[in-house]
Amino acid sequence: MKKIFMLTVVLMVMFASAAAQAEVRAGSFSFTPFVGGYFFEGNENLKDTYTLGLRAGYNLTENVGLEGFFSFIPTEMEGVPGEHRENLYSYGLEGLIHFFPEGSVVPFVAAGVGGMYYSGNEFEKADKLAVDYGAGVKFFVTDNIALRADVRHIMPLNDKYNDLLVSLGVNFAFGGKKKVVDSDLDGVPDYLDKCPNTPAGAKVDKDGCMHEKVSKTLNVQFDTAKCDIKKKYHNNIKEVADFIKSYPNTKVLIEGHTDNVGKEAYNMRLSQNRANSVKKYLIDKFGIDASTIEAVGYGLSRPVADNDTLEGRQKNRRDDAVLETVVVK
Repeated sequence: MKKIFMLTVVLMVMFASAAAQAEVRAGSFSFTPFVGGYFFEGNENLKDTYTLGLRAGYNLTENVGLEGFFSFIPTEMEGVPGEHRENLYSYGLEGLIHFFPEGSVVPFVAAGVGGMYYSGNEFEKADKLAVDYGAGVKFFVTDNIALRADVRHIMPLNDKYNDLLVSLGVNFAFGGKKKVVDSDLDGVPDYLDKCPNTPAGAKVDKDGCMHEKVSKTLNVQFDTAKCDIKKKYHNNIKEVADFIKSYPNTKVLIEGHTDNVGKEAYNMRLSQNRANSVKKYLIDKFGIDASTIEAVGYGLSRPVADNDTLEGRQKNRRDDAVLETVVVK
C-alpha cells in the first residue's frame, strides 16, 4: 500500500508540469541509459537493490510512443541461511503517452508487458510474466537531450507480487520533425513569435510582430551666421524630447543647413555647428542619450526656398530634426 501511495504522489507532481517550447517530435527515435532503485514486496524474500538499464523507443506522434526496455537487477535472498545471490533481468515493451509535448518539461504515463528472468535461485521458477504501469517526466536541456525520471509499479504475475522501480536517466532523441504551431495564425511559428497575440491574418515581420513607423519633424531657424537657438523654438525642441522619451527606440537625425551667403566651406562648418547646437540642447536640457542622436551639416546644398529673397534665405538657415521609431504591436 505504501508503494502505491508513493506512486500516486509522483503521478500528481508530474501531471502538474507544463511548458512552452516544442520538444517531443513525431517520427523521432530515442534511447535512455538509466540507473535507479528496485524495491521488492516483502514476501518475495529479496533484498531491495539498485538497477542499471536501457530504454529505446520511437515516437509514432508527438503524443504517442513505443519503448522497449532492459534492466539488470542484482540482489540476494533474505531469510535463507548462507549466501544466495540472485540476478534478475527485466525486459519488455511499453506504450507512452506524452502530455504537453510542445513543452520543455514533458510529463508522460506508461504501461507495458514483459518478463522477469531469475538467475541463481534454486527455489523459484526462472521466468515470470510481468506487467507494469507508471509515469515519468522529461526535462529537455536541448532540443535533443533531456533529463528523465521514471517510476513503475511492476507486477510479476506468477505470484502476483508488487514491486517498485524508480530511475533517473538521460534521454537522447534524434530524427523526426519539429511540430510547427501557429496559435495566432499570423504565419509565424510560436517558437519564433515574439508577439503571440496579433490578430489572425495581420501583416507581420519574421518575428511575428506588427511594426509601424512613427516619425516627427522639427524646424528651427537661425539668424545669419548664427548657431544659437532662439527662445521661441525651445518648446518645439521639448516636443521632440518628449517624443524620444515616449519611444525609447527612436533614432534622431539632426540636419543643419544654411543659405547661400558666404563660401561653401564656411557654410558647411556653420551648418554642422547648428546641428550640434540642437543635439547639445537635447542632451543637456532633457537628458537624451547622445548615442541615439546623429548631427550632420549639409551646408547650402539642400535649400527649401529661393535664396534670392530675404524670406527664402531665412527659411534655408535652419535645422531639420527627423525622428523615426518602430512601434511593435
